[in-house]
Amino acid sequence: MAVSLAFQYSMRLLSLLLITTSAFAAETWQPFGPGGGGWIEDVVAHPVNPKEVWAMTDLSGLFRSQDAGLTWRKMSADVERGVLARKQIVSHNRQFAIDPKEPQHMYWGTCGMIWASHDGGVSWQAVFGKAPAVGDDQTPAIGHAIAVSANGGLYALDHDSVLRVSRDRGATWIELAKPPVAKNSRDTPAFPFFLADGTLCISCRPSPGLAISRDDGKTWELKLPESIILTARATPTGSGLFVFDSTGKLHRSSDGGASFVIVKESPHKWEPGLRFAGGLAVASGGKVMLWALGELVVSSDNGDTWTRHRIEKNWDRGSYPGMNRYASPEGKCSSLAVTADGSTWLKCDSSLMCRSTDFGVSWTGSTVGLQVLCYFQGPAISPHDPQQAMVAALDQGVFKTNDGGASWQPMRIQTEWWNDEWQNHDGSVVKAHPKLPKTWFAIIHGHGGTRHPRLHRTDDGGETWKLVLDLKEKFGGEWGKWLDDSEMGDLCFDPSNANVMHLANYQLGVFKSSDGGQTWKHTLKTKNGLSLVTSPSGQHVYLQCVKRTGLFASHDRGETWEVAHAADGVDGLAHHPKDENTLFISDGQHENYWSYKGARPAKLLKSTDAGKTWTQLAALDSGPLYIDPVKPEIMLMSTLHGGKGILRSTDGGQTWHDFHHDAPSYTARGFTYGGQPDSVIYHMFGIMARTTKIHD
Repeated sequence: MAVSLAFQYSMRLLSLLLITTSAFAAETWQPFGPGGGGWIEDVVAHPVNPKEVWAMTDLSGLFRSQDAGLTWRKMSADVERGVLARKQIVSHNRQFAIDPKEPQHMYWGTCGMIWASHDGGVSWQAVFGKAPAVGDDQTPAIGHAIAVSANGGLYALDHDSVLRVSRDRGATWIELAKPPVAKNSRDTPAFPFFLADGTLCISCRPSPGLAISRDDGKTWELKLPESIILTARATPTGSGLFVFDSTGKLHRSSDGGASFVIVKESPHKWEPGLRFAGGLAVASGGKVMLWALGELVVSSDNGDTWTRHRIEKNWDRGSYPGMNRYASPEGKCSSLAVTADGSTWLKCDSSLMCRSTDFGVSWTGSTVGLQVLCYFQGPAISPHDPQQAMVAALDQGVFKTNDGGASWQPMRIQTEWWNDEWQNHDGSVVKAHPKLPKTWFAIIHGHGGTRHPRLHRTDDGGETWKLVLDLKEKFGGEWGKWLDDSEMGDLCFDPSNANVMHLANYQLGVFKSSDGGQTWKHTLKTKNGLSLVTSPSGQHVYLQCVKRTGLFASHDRGETWEVAHAADGVDGLAHHPKDENTLFISDGQHENYWSYKGARPAKLLKSTDAGKTWTQLAALDSGPLYIDPVKPEIMLMSTLHGGKGILRSTDGGQTWHDFHHDAPSYTARGFTYGGQPDSVIYHMFGIMARTTKIHD
């Protein structure tokens, strides 16, 4: 008896639900190119290992360095999968802590939850709080401020400043007396810490005073009640501590906070909400470093005498490949730390990590793997040389590599934005010309009122660029002063004629050029267009729209358009590289990248007649799609479904298996062919990662 179609479909869905990781456990994703976390909120040194440092960011979560801050790698994937991260995981000061005696135990308070790692940060498990449900569009709550005592007690302060303790590494919790501090929020971040003698201290700017408990959080007393405490540090031994306030005064106590003396007054301007609150770090041997907005000073005698260092005289951008924004760090500081051996000092200000090994005399940018970058599009790999690639990044323009991603150099596209005063230089799209090896196109956006898209072209590999299209000047439109969705878009070439180009813009629609970008015409007026693909011949062109409309199709090389699939939005779009009429889409609403409304789960659909009819392959929250150009039966998908992350299919989308092992992000915003068989790159906001195992 023939097996019913309904039964076959049921079994196909069952196979999706029974996805296992064992078959692909050997697959690894390696970081590729400039990547990072956005604003670097905090830096925490390992209590024992002088080579290990951790950084928290507001865009991509948690990063680890195993070479004392020279290079960094993202370590947030487990948590991202656990909270079904739609866009980003934010982290703030003092939300990460390491057990001082058993440092394999680490804790991270993020997304309104507390996560624990018992293997040195390799894997993470939730120990407090509940992850948002699939379909929950709310931005995750601020995380807990965290501190760990010398006996392994885990103390966490939530967004209402409720203090809890766990004495069994997060298995159970006890609520303690509420400290006399303000509500813990993004604008008033709390920072708990322990003195070497076990005294618990908590402050929460801009709430005045330092709350101190000498009986394990049962009762509290408020010290320095007239001062707004910005940051504080304990001495490595004894009952000493230093407290830095909003007026620039550094207070010192040698008796566990019972009494204080002012040992330094620095020029400092701070107001509520300002992230540059200053930095303070203390090492053994009486070494203290204070970084106020106006100056950097150090002391080798526990604060009795001070020496000032001028960073602008001994500053090297080092590994930071960005613009002149960091010709000098200008004295800004949001956090400061020193390694366990006291030899390496690290300072973060917004998107820059600085490193000093001579007690603050000289500083070097130390940002490999940790930079303020946000990717609308993946890298453009040269079809002529896979070692060459460019990528467009928010805040920093366009970067190029000539060595397969080992090093990156910034492209000076709009030269007037490279002056002594830094100005924003957003990049959203970069593409390599399919026929001309030295020709590339890039879309960048300026600062303030010049934030509208401008398309540039280079014919010498990026040495010089010329403007070929100013969208605002040519076609009008309303453009915001700051970043908005209108910066997103795409660019693609007609496979049969490289002079024919299609440009998508999120605000205005689709444009076409038939002369290599010299002149353009507006062929489709619509909003929310995110990405473009063409059929192998270029006859069919498709525009993926998010939030509304769905999928547009043109069957006359982009001259006229029609709706090929009406939907609240299309999350993913991929065209078969060899079949003229076969393409795949993910049917769903793609709002703010991963939050969504409407019926769920979304549908993975396939068309074999150029978008006229569609067949459902699976019901799951699929996102970006990828079809391997060498072996089209191999596909990748990024999905929220069940926390799976990245999936792979080896049968043209019929069944899917986990392909997420070692991926530095939970989801991918898009996939790019790596330029060589078996290679693919994914991007997700501040990170790119590459695998060379897709065919295995």
